[in-house]
Amino acid sequence: MALWLLGTSGAVPDSQRDYVALVVEHAGRLILIEAGGSPLHRLSRMGLDPGRLEGVFLSHRHPDHLSALPVLLMGLWLQKRAHPLWIAGPEDTVERAQALLELFEWRSWSGMFPVNWRPIPLEHGAVVEESGGIRLTAAPVSHSVPTLALRIELPDGVAVYSADTAPCPEIIRLAREADVLIHEATGSYPGHTPPEGAGWVAREAGVRRLILVHVPPEIDPGEWKARAREAFRGPVEVGWDGMRVM
Repeated sequence: MALWLLGTSGAVPDSQRDYVALVVEHAGRLILIEAGGSPLHRLSRMGLDPGRLEGVFLSHRHPDHLSALPVLLMGLWLQKRAHPLWIAGPEDTVERAQALLELFEWRSWSGMFPVNWRPIPLEHGAVVEESGGIRLTAAPVSHSVPTLALRIELPDGVAVYSADTAPCPEIIRLAREADVLIHEATGSYPGHTPPEGAGWVAREAGVRRLILVHVPPEIDPGEWKARAREAFRGPVEVGWDGMRVM
């Protein structure tokens, strides 16, 4: 069982960070969270077989979170995948993802594997996946478009991914008593969170550990951690691409 950070940047990647993404690995299964950048390359670089991918969760419709979906599906198709893949997210995100794929006429790809679409309601505790020791539940958070944060419950622990959001009661509730909170720390922009805001959420939720992601280009990790520690006294880290969280 493992939870990895595939990418940790905000909407502008740099030489050290690719678009934010995570992957859950448990009992031979992989679930991808977000689909920016090049998911197949990042999975393969970490020694994770993309053929084991069973689902994709998209937190919202912005390009840095879903624009790589066509090349992900194309790559799996070229690798002769036959078993289904589910894709979940807010309803408008699922619709945007479908429209993006239609530009590439994906339904005409010969021998294309089945894709099961899962529109997730914008309500606290909405179930995304629950099987084989993995439980994923979502909650709406405060961003410029409909966005879902994700609670990841595995046999050895609980992690919460904030997605893009301003500090809000919904993320505090979703993250309550989690082992680790993976929270965006873009800065003081509408619909986003500065490091001290992520620290405040971590403190209010009573989490054990805070990891900052979705960070701007070339940040000073020491500064970001110090600002988060203004509110949160537990362990604080700035995530990096390839980091194992659990």
